[in-house]
Amino acid sequence: MADTSIEGASYSALERFLIWFVIPFVFTAVLLFVLLSIFDYDIKSSIQKALHNTPVIGTIVPAPKEKAVVTSDGKAPTSEQSIKVKDEEITKLNARIAELQTALQKADSTTEQKDASLKDAQTKLTDLEEKLKNKTQTEEEYNNQITQLANMYAKMNPSKAAPIIEALTPKEMVLVFSMMKADSRGAILEKMTPAKAAEASIGVKDVVPVRDKQIAALQERLATNGAAKTVTSVSKTDLGQTFANMTPKSASNVLLEMNKSNPDKVLAILSGMDNASRSKVMTSLSDANKEIAASISAKLVQ
Repeated sequence: MADTSIEGASYSALERFLIWFVIPFVFTAVLLFVLLSIFDYDIKSSIQKALHNTPVIGTIVPAPKEKAVVTSDGKAPTSEQSIKVKDEEITKLNARIAELQTALQKADSTTEQKDASLKDAQTKLTDLEEKLKNKTQTEEEYNNQITQLANMYAKMNPSKAAPIIEALTPKEMVLVFSMMKADSRGAILEKMTPAKAAEASIGVKDVVPVRDKQIAALQERLATNGAAKTVTSVSKTDLGQTFANMTPKSASNVLLEMNKSNPDKVLAILSGMDNASRSKVMTSLSDANKEIAASISAKLVQ
């Protein structure tokens, strides 16, 4: 009986090529073609396009025809339908452009409003600066008027200026005296009554308001609300120099009167004098009232 087994059988080179290369390639190509057909892939157009793009062969194989665009009912669109579609696209684009233009106009309007607000704020700031400048000029003019008034009293004969100043209110006397030099102030105080001179001297020493009646009224309102007043003061040295320029008798009379209401101010005035002037005033005080002079001297050396 013949042995039909193929074991050990030898194959030729052609057979091995067919078994290992050709048959698997053909099987794979057929399977791929079937799968692409199932998924509705246009194999013919793809192959034709690949061959058309190949050199030399592309001159023989024509390019595949493009599929015509069809409408929802399955028919190719007419020229009128194509124009209508393009018109609709143009209309949508124009609507979009209109929306963008509207948004741009709103942005420009907002920018203009902000610019107008900024310009208005700058105008208000300029007005406030101008008002503040005018207010400062008015205050300077007021101070100049007080200075001129004080200089006028200083140039007058002290005996004539004294009764005029005594007729002023206490705040007005202090305001005028605060604008005078120490020697002029001392000469006028010397001709005033001791009570008025003492009141004016204490006022000049103390811190007092320096505005006119309207400003003083405003200061009182601010004081009621707990605000600080605008103030000025004469130093202890200046006030001491004022009394040093007075005659010892006049100075002692004023100090004796002042000692009744405010002894500490008397000590402050005497301590602000130079030694020679203080010695003369203390001598005059001793002649007028030895007990008060001794008491003041004792306090000065403490």
